[in-house]
Amino acid sequence: MREYTIMMIDDDEVDRYLLKRALKNAGYTGHIFEADNGQVAIDFLSNYEHNAKLFPDKFPPVIIFLDINMPLMDGFEFLEAFVKLRATTPVFENSILTLYTSSKCDEDKHRVKGYDFVKGYLVKEDLTTQNLKETMATCNAG
Repeated sequence: MREYTIMMIDDDEVDRYLLKRALKNAGYTGHIFEADNGQVAIDFLSNYEHNAKLFPDKFPPVIIFLDINMPLMDGFEFLEAFVKLRATTPVFENSILTLYTSSKCDEDKHRVKGYDFVKGYLVKEDLTTQNLKETMATCNAG
């Protein structure tokens, strides 16, 4: 078992559940934070001092799974906000993101390559324990 603090940012509760189950089946345990859109996630992450006290040894998340298509703030808007957050809160430089999305669009895959902290791209319909392990390995969390 490998223990990581993880954050899932996805507006679909079922998709979050499936990812949690896959993580468990793949042997990954630890605390999981959830947000149903990018704005909720950025607000949560931005409140670093409060959350570091509230969740000692569990905050900030090491790995963040991010959906692209969400209301209020989509995945790409989150990535831009996260760039700014990393610039003002250096502890987030250690956080690794992987896309967990229904998008198979090559343009989306190419677009996320512009962010050096995005290490994986997992299409939801292709989620298997093996694919998850491979994605985690690309995040250096395998």
